[in-house]
Formats: sequence, structure tokens, C-alpha cells
Amino acid sequence: MISNWDFSLVLAISELLVDPQQPSSLLDIKLHAFQKAKDLMLQYEKRGIRRDLLDVILDKKLKLILKAETANEVKRASEPPKPVYNYGTWREDPFSVPEEELAMWAIISPNNMLSQPAQERYMDLFTRVFGITREQLTNGPLPDVKLEVQ
Repeated sequence: MISNWDFSLVLAISELLVDPQQPSSLLDIKLHAFQKAKDLMLQYEKRGIRRDLLDVILDKKLKLILKAETANEVKRASEPPKPVYNYGTWREDPFSVPEEELAMWAIISPNNMLSQPAQERYMDLFTRVFGITREQLTNGPLPDVKLEVQ
């Protein structure tokens, strides 16, 4: 039986192959990037990340890979996020997925003491991704929120 992720990959590959604007030099790179993105989802799933969050991450990563115009952009879209904190602000890469950065913080935080800026970033991403307020996040039980691929 074909999984939702495999189906998403087939759709992305089909879109890639029928797009006359896609440079042939990036075809192989993008095909490998699609598989790399799916493999990352499998790793995140093994680490306990919610399936609905993973579905959104994969969908967004595949779209970013399709949109990428250079090998560097494909690489940035297919790899885990590398958030940069500089002089009090977090810099977001346009070829990075906020939901994936949230998943990374969820994997890292249980076993590491996060600095105050890292804690703030984690909370900010959580509230943005799940559409809840900081008050809901810090006071009482969280509402049951399910993410869906757009």
C-alpha cells in the first residue's frame, strides 16, 4: 500500500518532470532532495514528532525544492533548518520550514538546557505553527489542534 508520503513524493516528481521551466541541470539534484526530505520525516517520526506536523513539513519542503532555482537553494530546502541567532534576532532562511525548526527544538529540548533566546524561539514557533497564544501555551491544558496540509 502506498503511504501519504509516497503519494506526495509521486506528485512532486510528476510536477517536476512536466515543468518545462525546470532546468535539466537540477533534475537529478531535486529528485535526490525529495528522497532526502522523506528520509528526514522518517527520522523525525522515530523521535516522536507528530504525524500531522510531519505531513505539513514534507509538503512544504517538497514545494520549496520544486521552487528552488539553484543547487544551493535545493540543498537548503532539503536539509534540516539551521536557525541563526545574531544580535538579539533570529534569522529565518526563506528555504527553511518553521514547522521543521519547531520539530528540531522538540527533539533537542528534552535533553538540553535551552538558553533564554532559544526558549523564546521555541515558544514563538509553537504559537505560530499551532495558532495558539502564549497564554494558552503557558497556562493550563493546551487545546487539541490538528495541523493539515494546505
